[in-house]
Amino acid sequence: MIKTQIVKENNKPVAVIMDYKEYVRLREIEQERKDYHSVTKTKAANKKWTGPEELKKDLGL
Repeated sequence: MIKTQIVKENNKPVAVIMDYKEYVRLREIEQERKDYHSVTKTKAANKKWTGPEELKKDLGL
């Protein structure tokens, strides 16, 4: 595993070098966070919410 390194320019961070697996893991966490917030926002905006079981029943699945 590559140790995470911070690249600085004029003593200010400008880039990060990290292990690719760690990068992928962080991207997945970020996507899950976005998905969660999207779902909660959508659910709050809708007066009627159909749960997965009711949806399957409505679709005949």
